[in-house]
Amino acid sequence: MDNPNSLRRVRRALLCLCVVLALPTGATAQPPAPRATPAASRASAKDSADALATFRENLAAIHQRDKARYLATYVHTNRLVRHSPTGMETGYDGWSAITENAWPDTLIVKEMRVTPIAPGVVYGYYRYIGVPAPGDTLTGVSTRVFVRTPQGMRITVTASWNDAVPPVKR
Repeated sequence: MDNPNSLRRVRRALLCLCVVLALPTGATAQPPAPRATPAASRASAKDSADALATFRENLAAIHQRDKARYLATYVHTNRLVRHSPTGMETGYDGWSAITENAWPDTLIVKEMRVTPIAPGVVYGYYRYIGVPAPGDTLTGVSTRVFVRTPQGMRITVTASWNDAVPPVKR
């Protein structure tokens, strides 16, 4: 195998074998995904615009400490999912936001974005700077999943977590 051409053929064969072995069993070439139709693109744009409006309504309710308005942006079913650093809970009934009256002193929203993920389903997030009480400042991320309901876009998944554990007060 001192012939350079033979070495190249062996290397090429080994490379092809590695590629074939790396493929999942039954892998086949997939045709490119079809492009969205103009109607689907319009529906996706409407979903995003409606989700963004609901997102803004949700945040306006927080700023105005308007519980009824805030709760109206969520689904009122067992499909509501709430996730935080302390765990995940499901269902609207029994949600502490229904009975508690805890609002941040200040909430500054940055980088708000939404993106459609399926017909009638939109993911959204924003970065925040929050002041839960004078002298405390937290930064973090809050996410939502919006679904189209007969009442319009509503939040079905909500999650929020701080960037870092806040310092211990002394």
